[in-house]
Amino acid sequence: MTATRILAGLGLLALLQTPALAADAVTEAPMPAPVPAYEASPQMPIHVWSGPYAGAFVGYNATEFDRAGGASFDGNGFVGGVYAGYNLQTDALVYGIEGDIGGGDFDARGVDGRNGSSIDGQSNVFGSLRGRVGVAVDPFLVFATGGVAAAQSELSLDGASDTKTSVGYTLGAGVETRITDSVTSRLEYRYSDFGKETYDLGNTSVSSGFDEHSIRAGVALKF
Repeated sequence: MTATRILAGLGLLALLQTPALAADAVTEAPMPAPVPAYEASPQMPIHVWSGPYAGAFVGYNATEFDRAGGASFDGNGFVGGVYAGYNLQTDALVYGIEGDIGGGDFDARGVDGRNGSSIDGQSNVFGSLRGRVGVAVDPFLVFATGGVAAAQSELSLDGASDTKTSVGYTLGAGVETRITDSVTSRLEYRYSDFGKETYDLGNTSVSSGFDEHSIRAGVALKF
């Protein structure tokens, strides 16, 4: 009887140990390696071109006066002035409106083919109102421009002179660059063509128009 109880007790003890051994045999699955946090690639700062601005320019003009009958005479000189405008920006597309006004001290000289007299032409004050459209490639803005232009011109012949205001068109292109967040600089080419006017020069009248090529450099403050 005693032996039977001992054997029964050993069997029960063996059954109780089996789950514990099985539990010990189960190994914990290794934790997955932590996934590194995503780091966005650094982006270049984008210069926002939208908003108002104003600046000043200096330049060099080459002007040609065209008289009725095919005669022409030309001149060149330095100019300077101010400009202001407003830009809007949609992604890389920049568009807006700009105006300028300026003046120069230069004249064009030629000879009146009818009588051999000296004839002078001057364009002293000019201005324009234009649209602008460009593409921003930070920190640059490449743009085209075009609109209405006006200039005050004077013709002189044999001591008589007459001044007229001529209206025409102007077209151009250029590149602008950021110096700081609020200061930009530009280099621009412009072609302007003005309609003919009739100048009363004493005993004669002269019909003349003129066109000009201009290279300008400017600096502006963005507000």
